[in-house]
Amino acid sequence: MRVAKHNVKPVVSLLVNEASKNSPTSAQTIGGANSLNEILSGLPSFSKNANRTSSSRKTPRRLASLAKTAMKYVAGTAGAAYVYDNTANRFFLSTTSLHDGKQGFTSDARLQEAEKKAEAIYAEYHAHECPDKIEVKRTSLWPKLVGENAFVTMLDFRSATKVHLKELINTKEARDSIALNISCILGERIKPALLTEHGVVQAPVAFDITKQDDFELKNKYSLLGVPNNDTGSYGYASRSILNPFIEKGEKHHAQAIASDQALAPRDCVAALQPMLKNSQSLIPEAQFRAGQALLILRPLYCGPKTWGDAHKVLMPFLESKGLASTRENQRLGETRPFTPSDMEKGVARRNTSVAGPLLHELNMLIQKSIYKKDEEGMSDLRSKNLREMKYIPISHFRMNDDCTGFEDSSGLADSFTGYNVAAYINHARLLSGEDRLSKQDVVAVVGCLNAVYDNASSERHTLREIAHGCFVGAGYTVEDAEAFYKDVCKDSAREFYGGEALRAAKSN
Repeated sequence: MRVAKHNVKPVVSLLVNEASKNSPTSAQTIGGANSLNEILSGLPSFSKNANRTSSSRKTPRRLASLAKTAMKYVAGTAGAAYVYDNTANRFFLSTTSLHDGKQGFTSDARLQEAEKKAEAIYAEYHAHECPDKIEVKRTSLWPKLVGENAFVTMLDFRSATKVHLKELINTKEARDSIALNISCILGERIKPALLTEHGVVQAPVAFDITKQDDFELKNKYSLLGVPNNDTGSYGYASRSILNPFIEKGEKHHAQAIASDQALAPRDCVAALQPMLKNSQSLIPEAQFRAGQALLILRPLYCGPKTWGDAHKVLMPFLESKGLASTRENQRLGETRPFTPSDMEKGVARRNTSVAGPLLHELNMLIQKSIYKKDEEGMSDLRSKNLREMKYIPISHFRMNDDCTGFEDSSGLADSFTGYNVAAYINHARLLSGEDRLSKQDVVAVVGCLNAVYDNASSERHTLREIAHGCFVGAGYTVEDAEAFYKDVCKDSAREFYGGEALRAAKSN
């Protein structure tokens, strides 16, 4: 029990009174006083010891409390840093990062790193004697919500499908198919008699388009697959949350196309033909060059001096020959931005970007109100030749149509670029006396275009969009394209996670 100082006096008085009553003699009084002194001398000593003991007990508690508070702050800071890093630099639906050393969310660094990993995993899987019998245990606590619900992250999906597809067409058959396509396009195999037989209404004076003046000229596709040092990816521009305003006008775009980095049809053919000649299969480098060539040769082939406009001349002709379907063409068109069929899907599932058009209009307002652009400058910014750019989104993913997961999205819908490529190849093959593109031939074309488009650039198409465009352009259906796409997702997921399981088993 602790005795406080203000309680000492009453205790002393009580003791003195008791001593007076019981000890009338002086000796007794002296004895009582001595006893009283002993009591008083003991009280302060007891109080000091009590304070010292209490203080010594409190000190460890205070230190423990301070340590616990400090640990909470450290844990909170670490947790916040982890969440920030995984959101800004490793978000599971993104293939880019905030701190990419470029414009922020525009670099191919994560994709390139993931592709190298996927290549190693693919090799591990196919080095196994019986890869189809590998039992893949659950490798992650996270659900598979990407790429037909076969992948955990968008990065897994993009890297695994890219590696699977480039190995799928790394064959002699694919090489021969692409070599034949290029030969027919260049006019090396055109048969004049077939022009009369098929009632061709427009043809170049000379079938060899390498003799055309435009063979040396660059066009709107000339920057596809060309490295962009500003963005860390490819192509003309990339929109991101840190670089939202990408419209700089038709004059700026024309200057970029005229730059030394841009490619003319001659450049593409010169880079591709030696690879086709010297390789026994369609190696990845040749796939990339073939994709560039097929894209950049199309405006030349479908020009006013050659075989005519793709939509006004080639499409009706191919439809009349049973090599294209108006209905399937319309189905592609129903996925276009701002079409009623796309808008009815809702914000989460539609192709039409929410941010893209708003940012485009905001940019126009800023240019006119703050930078005081004149009418000529505003007309240049609003050029019809660049109208597709306003649809480019910030985030390249959307919810799938079944609302069961997410898928890659360009914001530009099914690829009419792929449609036109497959269509003009069929046109060239028909007039060269060759068979139409088979489904395997179409797969080779899809793989080549995907080699060019599968990056972080904003001017791109997804694998699914390319497949839809190429299959329909070659005269097949959207269902054919979907069957191919789903097989790619299933097979590449099995290779990717199966290979990971094998690597994990080795390390253990």
